[in-house]
Amino acid sequence: MAQLADAIRAPGRDGAFDAVLKWVLLMGLIIVGAVASYDYGLLTYLFTADKSRITVLIAVLYVAFSLHCLWILVELSREYRRALTVQAVLAGAGRLPDLPLGDGLIDRYVADVIRSREHPGEIEGNAHLLMMSLGAAFRRRTKIGSYGTDLLYKLGMLGTMVGFVMMLNSMGELSSFDVDTLRGALQQMIAGMAVSLLTTIAGLIGGILLRLEYNIADALVTDISQTAVSFTEVSLLPLLAQKGRLGGTGDV
Repeated sequence: MAQLADAIRAPGRDGAFDAVLKWVLLMGLIIVGAVASYDYGLLTYLFTADKSRITVLIAVLYVAFSLHCLWILVELSREYRRALTVQAVLAGAGRLPDLPLGDGLIDRYVADVIRSREHPGEIEGNAHLLMMSLGAAFRRRTKIGSYGTDLLYKLGMLGTMVGFVMMLNSMGELSSFDVDTLRGALQQMIAGMAVSLLTTIAGLIGGILLRLEYNIADALVTDISQTAVSFTEVSLLPLLAQKGRLGGTGDV
């Protein structure tokens, strides 16, 4: 909650936590839609008519993945703010400044770039490979979003198969063709069809909404990567080259 408060009351409004606010706005719209669906009885019918309870599992997984997306967004926003801070410090520097580096991905990336250029007479590290490694480290955090979206889709398909099995099973249990037996078989067929359709709808809606949430995280990763490339190529590498030409040996 403290980090969410930081997102809202960010000093200087550098836009680092705008992705978190986008997630909050999206979730607000989703909650409004869920409340309206409940008011019209759609959610109640969705969970009561599904005898397989796959829709309940889809709902629980959706909430869990959504909370994970929020956590990822907060962590990435902190990295974005750090990248913007480093960019601002390097942009106004005439020589390589002292950068107090922490344990974040951006800080480790800057430290790696500096260490790779500390000894100009030796083989220098490739900053482009370090940039690619940084981007991969960020995208590894959001990759679970693709898994979660695919999982909800697959659960919807599983519900479709379960519903068809329930329908076929009701037809196989017909032992006579009296009115009561046919009525019971028809009720089971309707229940199976409800399971098939409702789980498919729940899986599709859950997967689409979850994909929208993780798209916000993917866009934030792109912004962080672009900022890191910008301050590396425009400021950090030229300052390191200048330091090497001057023969500076100071630690950063």
